[in-house]
Amino acid sequence: NDMTMIDDYNFKGIRFNYLTSKLAVVIGSLISLAFCALTGLSSDLPLWLTPVAASIVSLYHGFLWQRLHVDSHSLNGSIEWDDGLPYLDAIPTGNRYARWLLTNHIGHHWAGGKSNYNIVFPGPDHLFGTFVRLKQ
Repeated sequence: NDMTMIDDYNFKGIRFNYLTSKLAVVIGSLISLAFCALTGLSSDLPLWLTPVAASIVSLYHGFLWQRLHVDSHSLNGSIEWDDGLPYLDAIPTGNRYARWLLTNHIGHHWAGGKSNYNIVFPGPDHLFGTFVRLKQ
């Protein structure tokens, strides 16, 4: 069952808005700073590098999420938004990596939304035991 087929579904949940992207930068920066402090790397790196790196990773995540998640629900062109990173046709999705990410997301819906939460960075699902492999 595709969760987007529920009556009165809020399609804004399909994509990230600007607030979500900003929060990703802040949270990513804090995690990076904490990691550097715990491992002793903080004295070797300039402080400005952490938010810059977190911003780059967040932009990558956001643009790829907008493309893959909207495509996985076959909603491109059927929803409009003015808040958030745009859907970019230029992002390639015909490669093995993108197909693997989309298959991972299919597992999210196959399991009733109780696993495979992250579309672009599925590593945390493996760490927290929420990854489910689809049967071949």
